[in-house]
Amino acid sequence: MERVAEALGACVREALERGEAVEVPGMGTFRVEHRTSELDQQDDGNVAVRPPRDQIVFDPAT
Repeated sequence: MERVAEALGACVREALERGEAVEVPGMGTFRVEHRTSELDQQDDGNVAVRPPRDQIVFDPAT
């Protein structure tokens, strides 16, 4: 079972790197969502800038 999980993970990772969404029937869909830079107010009053980034998003099947 571990080998199956590793193979599935590798396939999902490769597709996401190409910018493709991956649907796993009965489980859900993995996709990459681009996040823009953001200003983040810290507890001490300082402002930090979060750089733009790509984030993996999982939408569970219904």
